[in-house]
Amino acid sequence: MRDIYGLFVVVAIIVAILWIVLPFAVFGIKKRLDLILVELKRINRDKES
Repeated sequence: MRDIYGLFVVVAIIVAILWIVLPFAVFGIKKRLDLILVELKRINRDKES
């Protein structure tokens, strides 16, 4: 029983760390996606002209 409790604590700590880090990852990806979108719009504009 003690082993199960220890495993639960380890999993809970890992989930808590990931939950804290997640917003930073999302905002970092969003910035890169915005740059890619600008580049794709430029490529489409150049292709049409």
